[in-house]
Amino acid sequence: MSLRGIRILVIEDAQDIREVFTLLLRAEGADVESAANGREATELVAQQPFDVVLSDLGLPDIPGDVLIRELRSRSGLTTRVLVVTGYGEPFLSRARQAGADVVFTKPVEWSRILEYLERPDLAASA
Repeated sequence: MSLRGIRILVIEDAQDIREVFTLLLRAEGADVESAANGREATELVAQQPFDVVLSDLGLPDIPGDVLIRELRSRSGLTTRVLVVTGYGEPFLSRARQAGADVVFTKPVEWSRILEYLERPDLAASA
């Protein structure tokens, strides 16, 4: 299965991780934009719709749960929010309460992220 036609926003302050996620998602056929912080992410979401937001929680400018709420208020429930973080509790619960659809803790196998992104219900919304 391919991610062709799915628009994904990657939000990650660590440049190397952001670049790897972007390259891997593009290799799977996704249309990918990236942001290094919450401010950049909210600007991108204001300009265009995304099917999926893949975000870290530990951003330099906006706490992850606050960013998720902001993205949810701008895009409603049409955008899936996938969190990949090195944080543990209580941050994981806060992310879910803020509206994250799924939370993966680092290190996470790429195949698990891909498996989630390739779910038929996501592809059908693209």
